[in-house]
Amino acid sequence: MSGDFLLSLGMNPITIAIMIFTATFVLEDAASVGAALLASMGLISVPLALGAAIAGIFVGDLGLYGLGRLALTSDWARSYIGDARRTEGQRWLQDRLLPTLIAARFLPGTRLPIYTASGFLKVPLALFVSITAGASVVWAGLVFLIVSLLGVATLEMAGPWKWLFGGLLLAIALFAPRLVRTSNE
Repeated sequence: MSGDFLLSLGMNPITIAIMIFTATFVLEDAASVGAALLASMGLISVPLALGAAIAGIFVGDLGLYGLGRLALTSDWARSYIGDARRTEGQRWLQDRLLPTLIAARFLPGTRLPIYTASGFLKVPLALFVSITAGASVVWAGLVFLIVSLLGVATLEMAGPWKWLFGGLLLAIALFAPRLVRTSNE
């Protein structure tokens, strides 16, 4: 393979969309911001970048729900939680489902436990899908709106310092949830 082919593959909007989709499984917030920046720089269309980000986020959410349902098939997990606590959790979540699922979309570090618990506690799949899909569209749309208003201009103003700022933002995104959890314990 020639270097030109690899370069052209990396600049292909479909390849970029696949990378955005895949990146959401690693760090979806950073992938969404990156997708919006790529779209604002003209490397991929906004609809394709936004669609890839939303699709990746949504598939990841379904995966977390599925992990919870899978855990429900484990004798160990069911006995560890216990029937009484599972029933209590179902009741609690049922009374607060909409705000809990929406809050999980916007609060870092909460999607894994809440979406997995939703599967484990047998939240109806159709209800989970409708709430999380709507929240994902709103979340990704807001990210794209903010980045389109501030993103490229901010990068241009930052000049050569943009890589340092990008690294700091990435470090904050990776470590802030841990620091918050540690300080609350």
